[in-house]
Amino acid sequence: MSAPATILLLLTRVDCHDGVSSYLETLVTGLSAAGDRVIMVSGNVSTTYGSEMRRRTIEAAVVDWIVLDGFSASRPKLAHLQRIVSLIALNAVDVVSPQGFSAVPIAFLVGRLSGRPVVTNYLPSAQSDQVDSMTGSMSARQQLGYRLVAAICRSDRYIAMSSDIARFFHDQCRIPERRIHTQLLGIDTDFYRAPTSEERLQARVRFGLSDDTFVSVLPGRMNLNKGHDIAAAAFRLLRSRRADTPMVCLFPGGGDQRERIEAEVLRDDVDRTNFRFLGYVDRETLRQTYWAADVVLLPSRMEGFGLVVAEAMCCGAIVIRTPSGGCQDQVVEGKTGYVVPFNDPTALATAIEKVLDSPDRAVMREEAIHLGSTKFAKSLMIQGTSSLYREIATGGRQRRRRPPVAAT
Repeated sequence: MSAPATILLLLTRVDCHDGVSSYLETLVTGLSAAGDRVIMVSGNVSTTYGSEMRRRTIEAAVVDWIVLDGFSASRPKLAHLQRIVSLIALNAVDVVSPQGFSAVPIAFLVGRLSGRPVVTNYLPSAQSDQVDSMTGSMSARQQLGYRLVAAICRSDRYIAMSSDIARFFHDQCRIPERRIHTQLLGIDTDFYRAPTSEERLQARVRFGLSDDTFVSVLPGRMNLNKGHDIAAAAFRLLRSRRADTPMVCLFPGGGDQRERIEAEVLRDDVDRTNFRFLGYVDRETLRQTYWAADVVLLPSRMEGFGLVVAEAMCCGAIVIRTPSGGCQDQVVEGKTGYVVPFNDPTALATAIEKVLDSPDRAVMREEAIHLGSTKFAKSLMIQGTSSLYREIATGGRQRRRRPPVAAT
């Protein structure tokens, strides 16, 4: 087995309450446990909505976490470049790994200055409040921007955390397949697991849900991108069709757009009965929402992977989501769930109704559990990612040790 690697992760910012930071937590704790050393350099760090514990977990797993005030990946300060290059030399860093395309230019520069290989990891995240710009696809201008970054600031390898991202790297960025490493995101499948009958009942009791209530959960950051408004519109359609069916949708998650989303979703007393905003929750409470749920909804307008979907699947929730990032890896149509078009409450309501009426609902739950637990185990992600970093690190060390060719 290759020798452990020392990896410098570069991030433009870290929001400790979102899906990217959840992935980051799993990554750094896993790499550390595998024997690799991780150093982080980032811009601003946000620990709002009760997410301080995640920051402490990340800090405990890394060798060091340097937060640079006023850090900009697009227009890096000379002092920041010098600081990062010094850190690379001081800590004998083997690989520079930008987490996201926004950090690629500065990673390219420090890679060239330090002679270290660069491995880019990309997990798209939408945080805008401009819903009209979230179309599920990129504009021609955006595509050109990514293609230019990939061509000018070339990385040695690219980690695609979903089949959709691998296709984006190849088709949109024109990156050769040999430089793309597809490694699906992983979760703690020992923690996110199927509940016993008693655990499922207790979870429902915790949220005041009766046994005959059909329960949906839409987890994640309170951002307009996630489609809470689409879910609410779908539920209103279902109420008109199935007035006698008790239905509740749980919304666990924090975010600065919560007030705006609640104003859109909670229009009357019936809405307040159907929709429960739980705020930012710890992972034990999050698991309880999954255990209580029949389906997990992700009507996102844009998504990198949908980590919460993998978690919910392992807990027995059937998937209903849009064809944004991760969909291809998570949904086996009619078996683990259903895919619905973007911005389509009617299609979402119809898919929910399919699950409601399905005589195979228990079978679909088992299919979701099986696919989630075998495909998205964090051990697979850590093993694959660590092996790649170590392979690239070994090649980088050999190149640095190679003596210069004598002039003739």
